[in-house]
Amino acid sequence: MKKIPYIDYKTIPEFCTINEVCRLFEVSKRELQELCETYDVQPRRNEIGEYGFVSYDVRKLHNLAYHSSREDRREDPWA
Repeated sequence: MKKIPYIDYKTIPEFCTINEVCRLFEVSKRELQELCETYDVQPRRNEIGEYGFVSYDVRKLHNLAYHSSREDRREDPWA
């Protein structure tokens, strides 16, 4: 899995479009779609019809993806 960068959650707006989330996570739309399917977080439509994620979903998705991308790089203490 690609390494997900750290994000300061205080700077995330209430609603992020799919393209904004791709820039935040430094992933392609396809990779974001795979992350969403893996962690069961789906985009929503805002009041003007754009698809994206509310800040809660961005934080949830980022937290899960960030920590799982770090787990792959840990050394095995039993080796």
